[in-house]
Amino acid sequence: MSSMVGNKGYVPRISQLDSLFLNREAYSMVKNQLLGAVKYIGQTFVTILEPEIDAALQYLILKYTVEKGKSSVGQQLLQIKYEETVSTRRLHSYIIMLVVGNWIKHRAGLITYTVTKNESVKEATSQCLSGFEIVFKVLQVINLLVFLQKGSYPTVLERLFGLRNVPANPGSVRRISYTYFTRELLWHGFAELLAFILPLINVQYFHSIVRKFVPSSSENDHSSEDEPKAEFVLQTTCVVCNNNPVLPHSFGCCHIACYYCVYSSYSSDPLFSCPLCGHQIENKVQIVPTYVS
Repeated sequence: MSSMVGNKGYVPRISQLDSLFLNREAYSMVKNQLLGAVKYIGQTFVTILEPEIDAALQYLILKYTVEKGKSSVGQQLLQIKYEETVSTRRLHSYIIMLVVGNWIKHRAGLITYTVTKNESVKEATSQCLSGFEIVFKVLQVINLLVFLQKGSYPTVLERLFGLRNVPANPGSVRRISYTYFTRELLWHGFAELLAFILPLINVQYFHSIVRKFVPSSSENDHSSEDEPKAEFVLQTTCVVCNNNPVLPHSFGCCHIACYYCVYSSYSSDPLFSCPLCGHQIENKVQIVPTYVS
């Protein structure tokens, strides 16, 4: 451990892996901005040419980060970079290999069926590509194991081109505030607790209790109706989820609800009442399917 601390060229493994994750996140942000810019003029051409657009965006991002500054977006955020001795030509070859490899991965089927019409050649080419992909995944696993042991070259291509991560500022000491990590751990733990508990809470039960103390104008309007009749038209929405009803059902009043909404609400709370008029379901027999009038 002391040798790692004393080595000014040492970069923690977690920082190297985090830089790869941040690179993917940065690319996703750029791509989402592009999709948002063209969403009003249609995305048909974006869907058709998505592998080519991905390759072009990835090439531009890597060219103006890795090739120009010898560090990707994620590496810049974590204050690491590639060694200064790495030539620009080697970095350019690394970028071309990475971009072209990802493009071939998505366009392998189209390339196979475009180059030849011979079925046997197509099958042989497809098997070769599948075998190459399997071999590359095996190399990724082996490289990961070696990386966890040695602490250098987190990806196969970086090992192939000899791109080693080093600190951007070797003289600076990275100070970690454990208060920040503690706060993040507590917040994530609280969020997971809420995600586990909230589905167990019967919100409709508390909603019905509040309705008993808060009078509703819609309830007064429908109280005078002797025999309310539910009518389902195209503009009708579910009284529970407020969306277009899926398998619309009525339950004794003039309102409509989805099959799942009304059955799940009644099963979780036998005192379930209509959120609009306050009609209470007395028996499951009242829940019947409704059709467009």
